[in-house]
Amino acid sequence: MVNKSVKKDFLLALVLVIAGATIFSAWISLSTVGPPQSNGNRAQLKVGDIAPPIQAAGWVNGNPTENNELQGKVIVVDAWATWCGPCRLQAPHMVETYQKFKDQKVVFIGLTTDDEELLPEIRQWLKDTGITWPNGYGAFDSLMAFHADTIPQVWVIGIDGKVVWNVDSESKESLEQGIHRALSQIP
Repeated sequence: MVNKSVKKDFLLALVLVIAGATIFSAWISLSTVGPPQSNGNRAQLKVGDIAPPIQAAGWVNGNPTENNELQGKVIVVDAWATWCGPCRLQAPHMVETYQKFKDQKVVFIGLTTDDEELLPEIRQWLKDTGITWPNGYGAFDSLMAFHADTIPQVWVIGIDGKVVWNVDSESKESLEQGIHRALSQIP
């Protein structure tokens, strides 16, 4: 006969596994990577809209908003967070894309609402993912202006300051194709 303590431990472990699976499932659904839900597009800042100013409480890997560094360049904005599993899954693709375009007139910028208190975690996240481009933390106002209602989100901004591509681009072109299209606008 099984000891009552073993049964109790098994039931407790089972309850914890079920609770953990439920929390994990809810977390995944809140930070979905998949296609937009039927209730509308994920990236509310549409292609053709003027991009809002890029601002953050602070920067890691440099501040791209100083000295007109963004003027005349295509800007790729990536919204992420340290706690976002899908953001971590997307990071290798972002790094690969950055490597393809880093020597062209393209600037990558990461933005997170994570604040200064999480700076050690932010730095570790960037190191773990291989992301070396500027990343603004405490960028709540900018991400609200971009209407980043879920993450990860990515936008490509042309030299005219308008969104050229987002994750919901109607043409369903890739990020790389969106960057190429934006680069073709540079005289």
